[in-house]
Amino acid sequence: MVAADTIVATATPYGVSGIAVVRLSGPAAQTITSALCTPENGAAPTLPPRTAVLTVVHNQGIALDEVVITYFKAPGSYTGEDVVEIACHGSPVIVESIIAETCRLGARIADPGEFTRRAFLNGKLDLVQAESVAGLIQSKSVESSQLNLRLLRGQLSERLFDLRDKIISLLTEVEFELDFSEDELNPDLLPRAKNILNALVKNFQTLIDSYQQGKLLSRGANVVIIGAPNVGKSTLLNALTNSDRAIVSATPGTTRDTIDYPLILAGVPINLVDTAGLQQSTEEIELEGIRRTHIRIEAADLLLAVYEPPGFNQSFDFNYRPSVPLLNVYNKIDTLSTDKRRNLPTDDEGQLYISAKTGDGLDRLKTRIKSAMQISSSTSDELMLTSARQFQALSVCESNLKQATVLLQSPAVAFELVSVELREAIDAIDRLLGKTTADDIINNIFSNFCVGK
Repeated sequence: MVAADTIVATATPYGVSGIAVVRLSGPAAQTITSALCTPENGAAPTLPPRTAVLTVVHNQGIALDEVVITYFKAPGSYTGEDVVEIACHGSPVIVESIIAETCRLGARIADPGEFTRRAFLNGKLDLVQAESVAGLIQSKSVESSQLNLRLLRGQLSERLFDLRDKIISLLTEVEFELDFSEDELNPDLLPRAKNILNALVKNFQTLIDSYQQGKLLSRGANVVIIGAPNVGKSTLLNALTNSDRAIVSATPGTTRDTIDYPLILAGVPINLVDTAGLQQSTEEIELEGIRRTHIRIEAADLLLAVYEPPGFNQSFDFNYRPSVPLLNVYNKIDTLSTDKRRNLPTDDEGQLYISAKTGDGLDRLKTRIKSAMQISSSTSDELMLTSARQFQALSVCESNLKQATVLLQSPAVAFELVSVELREAIDAIDRLLGKTTADDIINNIFSNFCVGK
């Protein structure tokens, strides 16, 4: 795709900084930049490709700033078009003046994600790689950035292309037999097709199963602390975060609203949420806090249900999705006598005993949180799906392949229908990579990018 216009935007966050970068992309990028750097009655500077050039930018003939300009000639640039990056001093006034002058000279302000969209349309990135650009920018941990960098470098795309080629190869065999074998099919085709399809289904299932972990690494996990009033939920949040974020009081009902605290656990970004105590109430503000607690329960990736030690009042009601892991945490064991503590049940997979006040059992709780969310030290080394779009597309593909496998089990195999399922599986991969993706989906993906990317 050759764009008719040239776009401009700042590629660095707005605000005062040592350096800011203004980026142009399009057919007139070099011409506009040359005009921007040409003093009145002077000569335009030479901008050799991939060479940093120290020069002065002007605003309608008046010197504005001394800058470093790098020109990337098409197609050897991020977007595949002529690209110019202007590194200026990081004053918002200077940045805005440079952008305004480039617009006067013929550029226009870029839409959100338009640079990466042009890279996609020009074949520099596929859609999976383009999504990973946004994921890399928004990474909340080193592990998340490593995962998205692998996707940006095309590791997931390469695997998908390899699987796609295998499906195409099988489809070619099936349709060849349909077209040219008038009497009977090649007897080797059926067992070979079954073996290939079984292997493909296993490969896609592995990728699909990776989505939960990829999602946690990319956007973080909501770990929600729930329980009756005064069981120590706020104390537990403070203890897990080594902070004084939540107000702690012996008076029940201190927490009336949800409190969020971000932290990193085993490389996974976690949003730890303290909530209002769950109980029967008629008080308006307390009821609103309880309503918000139920909303956070619905969005939880892990629930920590906090109770007082056995023998105390434990009643509180809540509903949650069965797929969400739940840990029953019995707090305040420091209030028990030595004999009672000695006789507490052994921790098992569903419950454990702690003292948020003294820290007793907190290391075990952290370990249990990691295991409940299936976090391991090797998580970031694996190839994972990171978006719902990827998960949905590969689920459709796997479903088509499974249906093709079912058709092969029939006594009278309808290879015409097998061919249809294989084609639809290929279409699902093509939509994921962006080969046949609808414009509205593409627009939605790039609209979530920042303006300069």
